[in-house]
Amino acid sequence: MRQATLIVNPVAGRVRLLRAQLPAILALLVEHEYSTDVVETTAAAESAQQLAARAARTSELVLACGGDGTVHGVVQGLAYTDAALGVVPVGTANALARNLEIPLEPLAAVARLMTYKPRRIPLGEIETAVGTRLFAMMAGCGPDGLLVHTLSQDGAVRSKARFGRAAYYGHAARLFLTRRWPVFRVELAAGTAEAVAVMVSRVPDLGGAFSGTTRLARMTDKRLHVQLVRGPGWISLPAWMICGRLGLANPWLKTFDVEELRCVGAGIFAQADAEPLGELPMRLSLVRDALWMLMPVECVHPTSNDETV
Repeated sequence: MRQATLIVNPVAGRVRLLRAQLPAILALLVEHEYSTDVVETTAAAESAQQLAARAARTSELVLACGGDGTVHGVVQGLAYTDAALGVVPVGTANALARNLEIPLEPLAAVARLMTYKPRRIPLGEIETAVGTRLFAMMAGCGPDGLLVHTLSQDGAVRSKARFGRAAYYGHAARLFLTRRWPVFRVELAAGTAEAVAVMVSRVPDLGGAFSGTTRLARMTDKRLHVQLVRGPGWISLPAWMICGRLGLANPWLKTFDVEELRCVGAGIFAQADAEPLGELPMRLSLVRDALWMLMPVECVHPTSNDETV
């Protein structure tokens, strides 16, 4: 039999449902000829990454059972290995799972994944003073970076665990009403620009307030899809959300595809896949063929640069 590993975040929002369905999930994997180990993350930093790297040595398939933060950690451990990632959403936002059309109920999610095929995809790479991380969905700086930074504080973490997405919206509203949004410099191969926010996206729908803002992005893209929001932030940031949702033209927004960019500024926070990554400067680039991921069959259309199994 083939080997699979379930990496479970024991404090994810709907982990109780996962535990209740675990016998049925393991039975389903046996039906598909997988012998499965179940391991749990801990509160230790990089726990999911370390478990994923260990699982990649023996497993063909690694299922990340948690939210987007758990998936982000597992991606770090599986990148550049031959193990494929499957996403089982039991977290709060589950944005990556939604973009992959994976059901939010764990057993149904695993059943859907058994119909998917592995595809080798690019990953974004972000480099800040905190270190270098890979990202599957998005990275950016400005208001989103500050929001992720504040939500990583102890009180906000408890609020997120209790109120879920409502905690995001509450903190976002408070930040917008109480903060000013300074301009920072964006360095591109073609020159420089100024912005109050930069978002690099790898998926067409980030959900929540960002729903509709990244419709042109794809996980298989071989360039970074960039959204650059110019100031003044008090009007351009609401316009970014509203115009994106309604599909309207936005005079404060520039979108383009690049291979690399760098952002420089004081007191501006960065994030990747909603994980805090400290302050600018940051450099963003793309790593080709970095990860095997289970994706819908219709997404698996190999070209000369793609591999499928």
